[in-house]
Amino acid sequence: MRVRLNGMIKMQRKAGDFIAETMTIVERALAVPASRTPEGPQQHTVVDLAGAPVADAVTTGNGKAIAAEFVDRRTVQPASRLAGRYLFGGVFWHHFGHFLFETITRLWAFPALRDQIDGVVFFQGRKMEDTAPMHSSVLDILGIDLPIFFIDGATEIERLYVPRQGCGYGGLVSGTPAFRQFMRDRLHRIEPANPGSRLYLSREAYGLRRGGYLAEEVLRTRLEAEGYTAYSPEQHTFREQVATYLGATHILGPDSSAMHLVGFSVTEAVQVGLILRRLHGDREMLPQITGFTGRAPDVIDAITRMFRRDNMKNPTWSLLAEIDLAEVGRRLRALGFIDGRADWRSLGRHEQDQLIEACRERFQCDLATIWTRDGSGAAIPVLVGDV
Repeated sequence: MRVRLNGMIKMQRKAGDFIAETMTIVERALAVPASRTPEGPQQHTVVDLAGAPVADAVTTGNGKAIAAEFVDRRTVQPASRLAGRYLFGGVFWHHFGHFLFETITRLWAFPALRDQIDGVVFFQGRKMEDTAPMHSSVLDILGIDLPIFFIDGATEIERLYVPRQGCGYGGLVSGTPAFRQFMRDRLHRIEPANPGSRLYLSREAYGLRRGGYLAEEVLRTRLEAEGYTAYSPEQHTFREQVATYLGATHILGPDSSAMHLVGFSVTEAVQVGLILRRLHGDREMLPQITGFTGRAPDVIDAITRMFRRDNMKNPTWSLLAEIDLAEVGRRLRALGFIDGRADWRSLGRHEQDQLIEACRERFQCDLATIWTRDGSGAAIPVLVGDV
């Protein structure tokens, strides 16, 4: 049961137990997409009839609230007018990880408003004519069955319901209670697949095109020897991924977008482990998984050196990690993920050098060492001048 009272959504979890979240209702709201002006960049902004920014429409990204600005409505002619009542969805991002972690995070208000609105409106992270199949599949499972509208220019909306953002990078990473409950309500309706399985979320199919462990093939074969199934999330539908995660007892994998969905999906009964592929790769994922599941993931930091490709524009995809497989094995056994059946020896320097050289040849690139850890375990950042 869900009811709306005085601009506030109240979601009933069980008898006598409510979660309340604020929401602003704006008559004749003006939604102005981001643009460049002579005065500088203008951020996505929703303002009321007086031109004042609507606080609940402010988007939080990378740990900061993206500043909204006053709009002098006498000087802004709306490009279009949208009659009816709509839910404000925030910014629609194409990238799957950002879509999960930012785009859907105001939809916790949708069930309570379903019979009162005509659709959901979004600003666009990048120009889109319609939702892609991967986005539509997620929205279908979340029960979003009304039209989606994209705001291309300044648009006056007859009535706009603006719920607070329920999750995002930085301070909102653990999610608000209402958004956490919304995700549990929707995703836990999916039937678990392969109950009792142990999963390793592999990025091997990317072939290091999006970064990763230099020795992922070796890591994967050793985990398979320990009874784990290698699973490539990008090769499965959203529903299949959720079902697979719900059926698992143990999930291991790198810090990646797939782990965000693990955090949304599983309960505290599942033991989750992050084997870092990036320095501080657990910064967002540890609090997110903890907040949504009630159980902190185990973090295995066995990175010994970090490299950067010189011909990849995406800064995250350019990063490659050398990991100490013996340390990975020790930590996994101590934490109860494995029983030590596989040979968890470290790769020798010659083997590591072969992996580095193979990468250089494959991508016709140079690999610069940007970080290393000495024998005592201390971090030694490599200065720019030394790269």
